[in-house]
Amino acid sequence: MSSSDEIIRQWQHFSWKDKFEDVLGKNVELVDTQIECLKNSREKTSIWKLMIKDKVESIPIVLKIYKPPLNENHTVEINMYLKANKILHEFMPKVYWVESNVNTNETWIFIEYVEPLRGQITLVPKHYDQIIPIVARFHAQTFENRIFQHGEVFGSWLPNYHSKSMASERNKHIKNTKKYLDLAMKDPSLREVVAPSYNIIQQILKKGPIYFPEIMQNGQSIIHGDLHVHNISCHNARKDQDWQIRLVDWESAKYAPVWFDLVVLVEILIDFRTDWHKDADEIRKHCVHLYSEEMKKHGITFQTDPLQLLKMTYLQRTLEKRLLNHLRRVLRGEKSVLLKRYLEKITTWGQELGLY
Repeated sequence: MSSSDEIIRQWQHFSWKDKFEDVLGKNVELVDTQIECLKNSREKTSIWKLMIKDKVESIPIVLKIYKPPLNENHTVEINMYLKANKILHEFMPKVYWVESNVNTNETWIFIEYVEPLRGQITLVPKHYDQIIPIVARFHAQTFENRIFQHGEVFGSWLPNYHSKSMASERNKHIKNTKKYLDLAMKDPSLREVVAPSYNIIQQILKKGPIYFPEIMQNGQSIIHGDLHVHNISCHNARKDQDWQIRLVDWESAKYAPVWFDLVVLVEILIDFRTDWHKDADEIRKHCVHLYSEEMKKHGITFQTDPLQLLKMTYLQRTLEKRLLNHLRRVLRGEKSVLLKRYLEKITTWGQELGLY
């Protein structure tokens, strides 16, 4: 994978100093000693934090490097930065430019550095009051027919939840979920965990791959697709209000039901945060109400009760893929914080919502 020495070589080879001067309107230099690798992913992508400076200040820059062959997620993210940024720039870091011919066939993207939310604050439920209105505004931009205003921007590169390919993936995952449930029942350490809900889940899986048509009927837009706290950055989170939020890591973006983002943002975090469990009902009700009220401000209402939509989407997401992922993980000998929560919620919410 790329190294700091290679970045310095390419910086000089492509005269990126001059490009930054054009973009920023000032004379800058790369600080060779402040090149930091933030993430290295299986020799396919890497994320770096660079520091450039002029005579007055130092400016942090994010460099994301994609090595070929590009998979679909990489293509989606590159196009989000190249094309969708024109429409969704309010919710994304500033893209300085994309260099598509580094080392012949690598893509290097230079992006504004926005400080991660995590590290600035310890997230507590009241912080959702700052985050959720931004998410609602983001969804409203391309909600249902509104996306057609930008047809020239969002082409075949953007995955669509209703597409045949994604439907095929869901069917394949459900088939594999049944298989891995059976394997879990044969594993002495897992059988005790899975057995109480095994018959119920096998019964529910027969109703897939779409368990709740209401999720689609209540509206779709471009969603982030992986909207957890690690992918939220903010210039001023230490202030009590008016956060300047930017979303990062757009590899999972797609045109899909809006409530998928709320599930990851709210419900999955509740699952992880054991200190929130005693107040879980209050937290999710507040977040759902806040999101619905914010969407109303953009002329969008939901036909189905929003709290039910959150629960439906949680079960849809879990049954179509996440349960399978965590069964596999545990059968490989890895730990899963979420498996028990998934099984419990499929059973309790499945009955509440009429799945069995």
